[in-house]
Amino acid sequence: MKSKLLLAAFCLFSLSQSNAQTHLLSYQSLGIDQASTFKPLMPQAIYNVETFKITYNTVDVDGSPTVASGAVVIPKQSSCDTFSIVTYAHGTVLEKEDVPSRNNQEATIAKVAASVGAVCVAPDYLGLGDNPGLHPYVHAESEATATIDAIRAARELLDTLGKGDNGEVFLAGYSQGGHAAMATAKYIQDNNLFSEFDVIGAAPASGPYNLSGTQAAVLLSDQPYSNPGYVCYVLFAMERVYGNIYNSYDEILKSPYDTLIPPYFDGTYNMSLVNNLLPDTLSGFLQDSVLANFKNDSIGKTHSIWQALLANDNYDWKPDFPVEMYYCTEDEQVDYHNSLIAEDSMNAKGATSVIAIDKGAYSHGVCVVPSLQDAMSFFLTLKTGCNIGIEELEFENLEVYPNPVSNTFTVSGSENPMDIELINAAGVLVKKGVVKPNGQVDISNLPTGIYFLKLQIGNHFITKQLVKQ
Repeated sequence: MKSKLLLAAFCLFSLSQSNAQTHLLSYQSLGIDQASTFKPLMPQAIYNVETFKITYNTVDVDGSPTVASGAVVIPKQSSCDTFSIVTYAHGTVLEKEDVPSRNNQEATIAKVAASVGAVCVAPDYLGLGDNPGLHPYVHAESEATATIDAIRAARELLDTLGKGDNGEVFLAGYSQGGHAAMATAKYIQDNNLFSEFDVIGAAPASGPYNLSGTQAAVLLSDQPYSNPGYVCYVLFAMERVYGNIYNSYDEILKSPYDTLIPPYFDGTYNMSLVNNLLPDTLSGFLQDSVLANFKNDSIGKTHSIWQALLANDNYDWKPDFPVEMYYCTEDEQVDYHNSLIAEDSMNAKGATSVIAIDKGAYSHGVCVVPSLQDAMSFFLTLKTGCNIGIEELEFENLEVYPNPVSNTFTVSGSENPMDIELINAAGVLVKKGVVKPNGQVDISNLPTGIYFLKLQIGNHFITKQLVKQ
């Protein structure tokens, strides 16, 4: 009888758990990485991190249920019960396995984001990773829903692991991921989801936000383009989403490309191979009638391709939270004017904290590192920090002031001496010692810049950003 009661209780517990977890389907640890690994790329990296592959419930482009995959990276730190969530939306990939949940280079970027003090959520998107079919490339709504449902699943994972998040969400991404991060930010605002996702800021980088304008210029100009495969990707993806772009490949692609190119979009090939198979001018592989009809409709924009591009623009709206966009002027893949036009459009609509930032005369591939470094630094200025457990209540009332500081700052709110370490933006330890309760620290001999102040009591510590002016 006792065993039957125990079995019944277990079944009820399992049922309640499955009902509560409406998004997370499975998770698997992919290992732990040390913070020191990431310091050359991100000097602010202070946390070791554990990466998990997740599968989760989301919706397809038609709203029907489907299952997607992604990565969740969690800081390994005992002094914090909860962190903010940072999303990292990855760039353009064609291979299904070239995604964060496969613990690849894209996952490394997510790990770097987590190492500065955040739970990083990196969706694979629809059509990639574990999700079937063709990826709906630069389809804003599915980029957003895949990201949002990944956050929901990540929260369920945190709950399963006895952890949590503080409600704050920061949205970042690069290249296509810049478009995806912007799409997610816009979707949350348009659908009034702020009570579920407290968006503290967004940092999209090198994204094609103005698909119907800046990016469409590639089609209109017929100048050599570094990634002609992207054009096929957009056309194939929009046909999947809207079903009105073409009836057969030979309607849009010249021979032999109408039969040569489509098989390379089955998820097992990379984009470099496709680019090498195509001419670098669009007139070399797109049907003349397609280009002519597209160009002739550049004012009215009623053509199905124009309508698809317009439907996925995400530059002309007014964010109600801080946004920094990063770009490089020698970007050969995504015209940097996407960022400038988005900045002008958003500010014209009354946005109060939107800026596009020039990271230099770099190519698309080189631009990623300085852009993401800035994105994480931006995040650190916005987050409120991690919540702490009962044994770390000493940190709750901790204050460091003034900040910015000129010569001397004060640490107040602690009844005990605290060990301190001051680390500069290059990740170098520049000062170490002990500060007494309400004690002052002299940094008059240090140069101006951003520093990270580590305050520690026993095995517990907290890190705060400090600006020396």
